[in-house]
Amino acid sequence: MAGRTGFRVLLRSYEHWLDETVTEMGALAQESVTAGLDASLRCVRVALPSGATRHRLDWFMRGEPHAVAYSRVQSCFTRIPAPLRAYLQQCHSRAKELNALESVFRYAASQLAMYLEHGTVKVRRTRSEEHTSELQSHHD
Repeated sequence: MAGRTGFRVLLRSYEHWLDETVTEMGALAQESVTAGLDASLRCVRVALPSGATRHRLDWFMRGEPHAVAYSRVQSCFTRIPAPLRAYLQQCHSRAKELNALESVFRYAASQLAMYLEHGTVKVRRTRSEEHTSELQSHHD
């Protein structure tokens, strides 16, 4: 396959892989919550200035509203049985992999969509569009 048809097929593939990755992220987050520990993963959705939605697995501590660094999770290891520490470490490794895959697939799909729509992956914006984008990002 070549030309626009090939790009559309490739775009559908990346969109499919992105959907599968996001589904796996949700499953890992749900599994970590089900474990009933003080630390769990959540799949957070972030609206990007481009209009795309980024999905990210972040650690949360029970009763705390904001994401925490994994080092904060590790600081609670003394209160967690050893086998569950290994489980949390495995969750953390998989979360990092899934976050990376989500980023790669989302970016690739957006670049392919841009190419199909504009014939290039770099679209020059006018000054007023840049100013509007900057204003919107300051409000986020």
